[in-house]
Amino acid sequence: MKERHWEAISEKCGFKVEPYEGITFQNFMEMFDKDLEKCTEACVDIGEKAGKEFQIETSLEKMQSDWKSVDFRLKPFKNTGTSSVLGFDDAMALLDEHLVIT
Repeated sequence: MKERHWEAISEKCGFKVEPYEGITFQNFMEMFDKDLEKCTEACVDIGEKAGKEFQIETSLEKMQSDWKSVDFRLKPFKNTGTSSVLGFDDAMALLDEHLVIT
């Protein structure tokens, strides 16, 4: 989870919720002791959104990495003074794959 997610949980719960190294489930339970039901709903809702955002960001990073290997080359077409593009089929296949993922 990112800082903005913790800030959103803090806003919903009405007090500062800030994780730290070594924090345990028991520590969170003690933090939420007063408004456990309200805070639990906020944590679940924001946590689910954070998880989905992470999946999207991870997929996007992989897609960007995949496109770095795509290489277009020009090949002269007969003696016409024009060229044809090589690598177009590979790029279209990758684009189709990424469209299915999204």
